[in-house]
Amino acid sequence: MSENNTSHNRGMSPGLKAVLVVLGIILSIIIFLIWSAIIRGGADLVANAESATPTESETSGADNTEEEAPDPLAQPRASVIAIVDAPTCDSAETDTNALAELVTVSEQNGGLGDDDRQLIVDTLNKIDDSCPKDFTLDVANRVSGAGVPLALAQISDEADWVTKARPAPDGARPLTDFNTDSLNIHCTMDSTQAACSIYTYTFPSVPESCETYTQTYTVGEASDTNELCSWRIQSSNNRNANAVYANDTFACEVTGGGSTVECWSQLSGKGFTVNRNSGTTF
Repeated sequence: MSENNTSHNRGMSPGLKAVLVVLGIILSIIIFLIWSAIIRGGADLVANAESATPTESETSGADNTEEEAPDPLAQPRASVIAIVDAPTCDSAETDTNALAELVTVSEQNGGLGDDDRQLIVDTLNKIDDSCPKDFTLDVANRVSGAGVPLALAQISDEADWVTKARPAPDGARPLTDFNTDSLNIHCTMDSTQAACSIYTYTFPSVPESCETYTQTYTVGEASDTNELCSWRIQSSNNRNANAVYANDTFACEVTGGGSTVECWSQLSGKGFTVNRNSGTTF
């Protein structure tokens, strides 16, 4: 009797074993579900973190947007703006180079814009308004000369920006040379100067060493009038009637029925008046 009780206590009943097995399975399922939830939550956190952090390409794109490429026209344009704001009238070459650089760089980057074209015109006009006429003419010759962009020469020509201090009057006739006062005064005009020689006169020669020699006066585009006797002019075109003769740069007016001739540069207004009794410069 005691042997049977001892043997029975050492083992578990089949019902209890079944219960324990079921409990173990349920516990395993619960643990699996908890673990799956933890893994899934961690994956979601990683995904959210990755979506919130910009990629390298996105960061690079943002940097590119913020750091725009420098404007290649900024410096050439600033150099020209400096001239129009405060022209120094020191170097026609420097001013011309600045204008040419703006045109050149513009043509290399899609063409010259209307604003920059107007800036060039404004700069040329400011030079004409602010600088001595000889400086203005130097710039005018350079911006239309060899070695500058064709577009710059065209802008200068179209702007017609060099003002004339004393334009020829309406009705002036084109003529390159003439004589008057019974062949006593001979004059000529070309693109660089107007000049007259008087052969017989009563006023003192200038310089004094010219006494008894032909007195000649010359005036350039912007230079002062010169008085000399080292060379003389002769023309076969007799014009004793009152009239004005002119080319694009110079003008000469005959008055007194041919006794007096006055010539001047239309650009600077400088010139001379000559007749038998006097020779004056202005």
